[in-house]
Amino acid sequence: MFFIKIFHFVRGYVILSVKGNNKEEFLNELLKMDIKPRKMIFCDDSFFAELDLDDFFLLRHLPIRARIHVEERHGLAFLIERLKKRKAFLFGMLAFVLLFTVSSHFIWSVEYEGAENIDIGQLEAAAELAGLKPGVLKKNLKTPLEMKNIILNHTDGICWAWVYIRGTKAVVDIRQNIIPPEVFDPDVPCDIVAIRDGVVKRVITKRGKCLVENGETVVAGQTVVSGRYDFEEKGGYATHSKATLELHTVHVKRGTYTQNYCYKTYTGKKKSYFTLKFFKWEFPLYLKKNINSVSYDKNIKDFDAKIGRNNFIGIGLRRENYAEFQIIKEPISRETTEELAKRELEAQIAKELLPQSQKISEQLDVKEIDSETLQITLKMEFIEQAGTEREITEVTTIEPKTDRDTARD
Repeated sequence: MFFIKIFHFVRGYVILSVKGNNKEEFLNELLKMDIKPRKMIFCDDSFFAELDLDDFFLLRHLPIRARIHVEERHGLAFLIERLKKRKAFLFGMLAFVLLFTVSSHFIWSVEYEGAENIDIGQLEAAAELAGLKPGVLKKNLKTPLEMKNIILNHTDGICWAWVYIRGTKAVVDIRQNIIPPEVFDPDVPCDIVAIRDGVVKRVITKRGKCLVENGETVVAGQTVVSGRYDFEEKGGYATHSKATLELHTVHVKRGTYTQNYCYKTYTGKKKSYFTLKFFKWEFPLYLKKNINSVSYDKNIKDFDAKIGRNNFIGIGLRRENYAEFQIIKEPISRETTEELAKRELEAQIAKELLPQSQKISEQLDVKEIDSETLQITLKMEFIEQAGTEREITEVTTIEPKTDRDTARD
C-alpha cells in the first residue's frame, strides 16, 4: 500500500468534482477510454473522484460535456512547481540533503550495551584506542574484529564484545564475565590458583601436583595445584592442571540502620529540560536548571532521528525529566529493622559469591548505638569452588645426570 501511494505521488494526480445530469454517461465514457477513477464519492448532484495526471489530460477528448472542477492537486510535479516560488525553502531542503549525505559518512555517537558493572571510563578509552569516537570517518574505521580484540585486551571484566554500526551511531555490545579462566586451551600448561582467601575444605586433583592440605589457609592468587614437574633423572616439564578447589569462606557485611521506615512520596511537581543534539555537539534549549538534585528523581530519554529502524542521522533531542519527592519516615519495631537490614546485607554478600556456592551458617549481631540507631553485622560462611587456571610462562628444566657426572660426585 505504501509503494502504491509513492507510485501515484511520482506520477501526479488530481481530485476533481463532476456536476450535471449526465454523470452516468460521463463515467461510461471514462471506462470506454480505459480511464479508471479511484476513491469515488457520490453526492446528490455531483461526485468526486481521483485521477492520474496523464488520464486527466485525456478528458478534453471526451464527447460528453460535464462541469468538471479540479478540487486538489497532488504529486511530485505540483510540488516542484510550488518550490520554484519558494527558493529559500528549496535551498534549505537541498542544503539539508547535502548535509545528511555528507554526515552519513561519519560516526557521531557511541553507545555501550551490557556495561552496567563495567568501568565506563576504561571502556570508552579502549573504544577510542580502537578508533571508535564521535567525528571519525566510517571508511577509516578498523574492521569489527580488530576493534573487538582491542576492546577485549584493554577492558577488565568482559569476555565478549562486538561493534555494530547503525547509521551514524556505533553500538558497542559487551558481555561481562564473573571469574574467567585465563587458560582455555587444554594443551597450554597451567596451574590452579585460589580466586579468594579461605580455608581448604578439599582438593579433587585430576591432573597436576597438589601443594596444599585440607584445613590449610590460602590467599587469593596462591597456587594450590601445580602443573610443573621437575625430576633429577628426567627432564622437567609442565602440564595442564585440572582440579576442583573447595574453600571454606567467610563473608562479613555491616551497616548502621535507624528504626524508621523511609519511603518516597511524589509531590506532583515536575520539570523537563530539553537539549538539541546535532551530531557530536549539544545545545541546551534552556537558560538554567532550577532544581534541587536531592529531592528530585531524574530520568533521561533520548529521541534520535532515524531513517528506517537503525539508520540514525546524527540529529536528536534529549529530554531530562525531574519529579519532586518527599521522604516520609515512619517508626518501625526493632525486629522489623533487623529483618530489613538482613535482607540488604544478604544482597551485598550475594554479589561477592562464586557460582554454585553452598551456605553453611549465618550469624546476625546487633549493637545498639542509641535509642533509634542500630549497628547490624551479618556473618555468613560458605563452601565455594574457588579455583581457576593460570598459565605457566616459565618452566625450570633439570637435565638428567650422565654416568660421568655421577662418578664425579
